[in-house]
Amino acid sequence: MSVSPVLALKLISVSTQILCINGQTTHRIIEEARLLARSLGYSVTVSAAWNQFVIKLDNLPDVVDENAMISPRVEVLDVTPVGVDMNKVSQTITVLDEIRSNALPLEQALNKLNEIANLAPASNSRFVAMAGVGAAALGVIFGVTDLPTLLVIFLSASAGAAARRVTARFSRNIFAQPLVASFLAGLVGALLQTYKFDSSLQFIEVCPCMILVPGVHIINGSADLARGRMSLGVARLTFSGLTVLMICLGLLLGLSVGGQTLAPVVSGHSLPLIYDVLAASLAVAAFGTFFSMPWRVLVIPMVIGAAAHAMRWSVIESGHSAVIGAAAACLFAGMVATPLAHKLRLPFAALAFASVVSLMPGVFLFRMSSALIDIYKLGSKSTESLLGNAASDGMTAMMICLAIAFGLIVPKLIIDRYFYDAS
Repeated sequence: MSVSPVLALKLISVSTQILCINGQTTHRIIEEARLLARSLGYSVTVSAAWNQFVIKLDNLPDVVDENAMISPRVEVLDVTPVGVDMNKVSQTITVLDEIRSNALPLEQALNKLNEIANLAPASNSRFVAMAGVGAAALGVIFGVTDLPTLLVIFLSASAGAAARRVTARFSRNIFAQPLVASFLAGLVGALLQTYKFDSSLQFIEVCPCMILVPGVHIINGSADLARGRMSLGVARLTFSGLTVLMICLGLLLGLSVGGQTLAPVVSGHSLPLIYDVLAASLAVAAFGTFFSMPWRVLVIPMVIGAAAHAMRWSVIESGHSAVIGAAAACLFAGMVATPLAHKLRLPFAALAFASVVSLMPGVFLFRMSSALIDIYKLGSKSTESLLGNAASDGMTAMMICLAIAFGLIVPKLIIDRYFYDAS
């Protein structure tokens, strides 16, 4: 099939833009553009940067017909890959498959892509409710068992989710939403500390912030580094790091405004495995909502997440560390999620992260941040134990993040290489 270069470039540009800003991995974006261009009778080169994709359309290498030759055409897309919408990615790849199989007229395909780009995310009610459910589920995983505490976690996280949607209407700053939501969680925690609400106050403060951690961008950034796209990988990880910093800052500011600091560490109750697994499934469902995952496929990452969490639990129970447990669980999740992401036409990072969200070490990051603030306030009066706790929490968080990235990305690279990458 050969079409005009203007239409071919438009189709490639629109589809690339949708995939980029909605969480698809860079490698798959480039592969989809290359396959689409070839099906339309052209060759394409895609250069990816943090806020810009450059698409160069040219002739196929084996074109010899002078009448078919074109001058290279270049399209520069001003895009920033900060969003995640699995529904848009899925529908876009379906359209591209239909173009390649000649099942959809090209003008109609372009109209359909434009419609997909304007699809609304998950409804406000679903987003707010599932944010509360996800935070409460993380509380259960941490050992919170009393209903009043879980209810407060639910309400705080739901209020934060509502604040995020309101903030999005008034500000396009990419850090505003997590900052506002975590600040609100800090205010709630400070208020409850003042009235000595419960001994599990730290979980009330950190669980609503845990659902803000940008795991998809950490995974995508790690994948870019693994494939040698250094500048884009570093940019993604820098964005992720700054987002985590804003979450920590918002939480600590909210607590400070209320005259409090992060509540002391408490030990959660040891729960039977079945409760942990069910809670992990609910946390997966919540993140599936954040990523606008279609209802019909939501059960799949829930099952993966439950199995991965059970595997982690088993590894830790057998005497290994939490880092080894996270690595084993993520290796399993990566091996399962990679072929499923292709089959279901979903972005790998979103599917994989949703499946292992219960493993993210956000609580250690918040504890480290709080300890560092205390060290700053105390100055020379700070104790060695305080510094040691901050270093321990920071190293634990870093090692678990590395284990998650390694566990998810290594099987993906291997499976993609031998089963999915076109020659």
